[in-house]
Amino acid sequence: MNFGVMIDRVKYTLGMQEITSHDEIVFVKQYLNEGLLDLIVRTRPYTRVITLTLTENTPIHDMSTDILALLDIQDANGQFLQRMTREDVTTAQSSGASGFAYEEPLLWVSPIPSVATQVKAYGIFRPSPLVQDVDDPANSNFGGLAPEFHPAIINYACWKGAEYTQHEQSAMGEKWRIAYEGKDGTEGDVARIKRILTKRVTPHGYPRRDMAGNLGTLGYATDYIGG
Repeated sequence: MNFGVMIDRVKYTLGMQEITSHDEIVFVKQYLNEGLLDLIVRTRPYTRVITLTLTENTPIHDMSTDILALLDIQDANGQFLQRMTREDVTTAQSSGASGFAYEEPLLWVSPIPSVATQVKAYGIFRPSPLVQDVDDPANSNFGGLAPEFHPAIINYACWKGAEYTQHEQSAMGEKWRIAYEGKDGTEGDVARIKRILTKRVTPHGYPRRDMAGNLGTLGYATDYIGG
């Protein structure tokens, strides 16, 4: 569902005006972009990998607001770094141990590179805003949100738009707020999308139990049992 279609749905649902002297579509566009960003932050639907260049001899890197959620760092040798607290990674930097920590918007990586070094960052990154009618949230540049989740963006925009227009039929947007985030966090679009995405993740294998370690090994048939 592209940006133009979403604008029309919100506009016609709420009866918002599109006249030169009072163009409310400006607000619709803002609400849709806010909804897309809110949904991405809450559900983390699309993990991307980008290349980061770490400045040499710099213990703390300011990532501004580009990263919404950082999941993993892979060093130049292809090794995934252990995630740490900022206290632990500061200690690791002193000893040269490997690891990283991220507290928005600051990134610590250990060991501290002595030359400019590239690493791979896996995470959720801030999308480009929807501007043109053909812009589609399913595109990776605009968030990579699967088409089946796009109605959630509309529910968010209707919620905010109804608050603005004082839409009585929806109890000033409460109808769409509940549809979007639920009454108690276990219902609504956000919770539903989280559940779906969780099922789509490759499951972790369960560790095999070491029966020999717990019970001992079985003897051979010819072993003397006693008597």
